[in-house]
Amino acid sequence: MITIEAIAPLSNEDAIIRIAKQNDATDYWISSHSEKQIAIKILIEKSKSQKILDQLQKVMEGKSNFRVLAYPLEIALPYDRSKGNGTSTVSREALLSELKTQSKLDGHYLMLVFLSTIVAAIGLLENNVAVIIGAMVIAPLLGPNLALSLSTTLGQINGVLSAARTLIVGITTALLISLLIALFYPNIHFTEELLARTSVGLDGLALALASGTAAALSIMTGVSSVLVGVMVAVALLPPTVTIGICLGLGAYPEAMGATQLLIANIASVNLTAQLTMRIKGIKPRDSNKQRTVLLVFVTGAIFWCALIGYLLYQLYR
Repeated sequence: MITIEAIAPLSNEDAIIRIAKQNDATDYWISSHSEKQIAIKILIEKSKSQKILDQLQKVMEGKSNFRVLAYPLEIALPYDRSKGNGTSTVSREALLSELKTQSKLDGHYLMLVFLSTIVAAIGLLENNVAVIIGAMVIAPLLGPNLALSLSTTLGQINGVLSAARTLIVGITTALLISLLIALFYPNIHFTEELLARTSVGLDGLALALASGTAAALSIMTGVSSVLVGVMVAVALLPPTVTIGICLGLGAYPEAMGATQLLIANIASVNLTAQLTMRIKGIKPRDSNKQRTVLLVFVTGAIFWCALIGYLLYQLYR
């Protein structure tokens, strides 16, 4: 369940209540009232929240004293078992807010990249699986990829550019740090964990494709715990660190193999996440932008398919 609160001019009371009734709201009530404004709360199933938010946004167009707030409800009594079907989807606005935070290029993001790169490098060089998994769970590169998929699905070109910039900066930062580690780390040799990330196979490609779908479903349904498994399954940072270490050691064929693995993971996650979001009905509110949205979506899908096709060609060549 989710609670939507509309704070609006008094003249919009009937319109808001009508929207609640039309969407079969579980309940609605007036939480506050004054001479000029009214606040109405609507209790609704999460799967229906997107439609209500879109309708409220149309009502509030051109008005400065109108605000809509939405927040999840942990417990509601009495509990209606007939509505607990587990198919609810987080609203478009909630997804945008969450992924925008995860893909923001700031000091916090760069610090996470720095720390996870250090952890991953130590784990790879010391052949320590537990340490590598620790770096996977931090996963600072997963957020920008999911934000990129969402922006592509919604046809938001500015969002695509912003997420891509954050992803590129994160990868570049990790490469530079791991390259410096390779130059100054004592007694470096190729460990099993390091060599395991210098090639890509069909199993790894299939794993990345499945993980992209799982990541998209987890953020759309609000089951964030699933993301931990996705972070480990489709690790983006260890291959990036492997590229930097191999470049620092002058092992260029191994660096190329690690690059292909990184490309496979990024392309697979974005393609399947993008397709999953589209299938689950994630789309922009403005119907007059559908042509632009479709163009951006198809362009993104073709781009990721081309990368995966190139990798498959390299595998079978």
